[in-house]
Amino acid sequence: MKKKLLSIFLCLMMVATLVSGCSKTDGNKKAESQPADSKGASTTDAATDTKGPKKFDDVKLKMLICWNGGFKTASDQYNNEVAKAIREKTGVTVEFEGIMMSETEKLNLMFASGDMPDIINAPYWGGSAGETAVIKKAASEGRLLAIEDLLPNYPNLANSYDVGIVSQSYLENDLNYKGFNGHKYILPQETPGDTADVTNWAYGVFVRGDVPGALGIDPTTIKTADQLYDFMEKAKEHGFKDVNGNDCIVATTYHDGWDSTGYSINFSEKKFSNYVKQADGTYNYIPLTEDYIKRQLFIWKLVNQGLLDVECFKQSDAQADEKVGNGTALFASAQYSSVINSTKLTGLYSAHPEMKYVPVGPMTYKDGQPIVQLEQNGRAGSPAIIFPSTCSNIEAALTYLDYVNSEEGARLCQYGIEGDTYTLNADGQPRLNKDILTRKAAGDSSADDELREKGIGYILGRTLQADKRFTWWGEIGAGDADAAPAEMVAYKIERPVERADGYPLEGLVQNYKDYDKVKKFAFEGTTQKDYEQRAYFAKSEAEARSILEDYQKYLLTQDNGIFKDYLKYVTECANSRDDILD
Repeated sequence: MKKKLLSIFLCLMMVATLVSGCSKTDGNKKAESQPADSKGASTTDAATDTKGPKKFDDVKLKMLICWNGGFKTASDQYNNEVAKAIREKTGVTVEFEGIMMSETEKLNLMFASGDMPDIINAPYWGGSAGETAVIKKAASEGRLLAIEDLLPNYPNLANSYDVGIVSQSYLENDLNYKGFNGHKYILPQETPGDTADVTNWAYGVFVRGDVPGALGIDPTTIKTADQLYDFMEKAKEHGFKDVNGNDCIVATTYHDGWDSTGYSINFSEKKFSNYVKQADGTYNYIPLTEDYIKRQLFIWKLVNQGLLDVECFKQSDAQADEKVGNGTALFASAQYSSVINSTKLTGLYSAHPEMKYVPVGPMTYKDGQPIVQLEQNGRAGSPAIIFPSTCSNIEAALTYLDYVNSEEGARLCQYGIEGDTYTLNADGQPRLNKDILTRKAAGDSSADDELREKGIGYILGRTLQADKRFTWWGEIGAGDADAAPAEMVAYKIERPVERADGYPLEGLVQNYKDYDKVKKFAFEGTTQKDYEQRAYFAKSEAEARSILEDYQKYLLTQDNGIFKDYLKYVTECANSRDDILD
């Protein structure tokens, strides 16, 4: 009898084991259906309802902000006002950490070591971009969690893949990348919720405000590369000093040479792609053209003549902040907001209002057309949020993101607590308190510091999905409607966003039969940048040209000259449909 009972008991144990085994996730690292607390245990609230966001019991998650330059947060990320309010709604707290190294390098190190946080925010520009390749590889190797079955439960995230919010090509080639085998691993971020919500990044070249006056030059008349060069040369000869009485650098950029292309943009055409139609109807890759060489030689000329900061190609944003914030750099090329933020860090405008950086130009394309910010209808590459396989609680992470992307949650993250830091105007739109707006308008950076300590600003900045801020509130940044720098507002009008329907050529050429081979030597890694920077520091123009021509030879001779066949395919793609954006 004892043997019989033991046999029955063992059978029951085997059945229980089999049932338990069936509930585990598959080999694709697909997210489990039951939520877990910060130690992996299911919450009571979550177990009672399988649809929609749930409230958790004080789950703490770590999020890496994988953007070189660090990430400023409140000194207490758990107890600040905004974090507390989010926790009251969701039961979840996310603490953020930044990096001070190459984004691609950090992603590679992290995925190789397996030492990963719960959530990662990183560049995902699509195509052959370095970070994109690393993330795609990580997903295919099972290092990311798939989220397609969970997204329908989160209404403020579920439309992230809608065409118009993202472009058709981005959706097909990168978000639904064929190597993902039907899974979704990427939450595209900072995409426009509507046309009015498209961010105008306000790229350009900006000059210290006292320079044009001292030289008798109207900066708005600078439209061409030659005019810019003459302007810089006169500034160098004048002998300007920074706020500390030190000699000035004529021109600089931000991290790793971003964005030195602003100085040479007059050599470019108004284009969506890196391919150009030639006189015979065939298409060529822009780095293989003479125009490309001329554009790089212009940067060589700036470096060779002591006009462009020789450190800029390797420096950090912190170093750039110091150079711009102290007025040491007379010219800077980047987004206008970066330049303004650098001056806020030092209070430059308070002590030296005459040094307020103003736009140069805007400059024009090669054919004289005014520069615009070209965009597809729907973003064609974006920052993104991904969830490593180490994520301790995927549903808590999605619940947090869903709430901060609701109108209520986004308002909390951007403006804080009603009555404390903002009130509603007659249209029901949130507006920062007048005393805060006055300080911001005066360039008082301590106002932003105090808001950040309350949890305002930094959370939404790296968690925003489909951006509806302008549609909701009539302003994108807190204070834009009342305290945005007048020069920034005017410059965005001068260099507007221009959207277009159509399918980008880059989206089709990836279907080339040997694209992975071409991508490896032509588009991935730092080979092009390495050749360019060697050329910039060449002793003569002839030497610089020779280096650039060597790069062209490199492209055309790799893998038995496969690039020539690839360009034939590019031409076929360009002629394959009527709505190509090239």
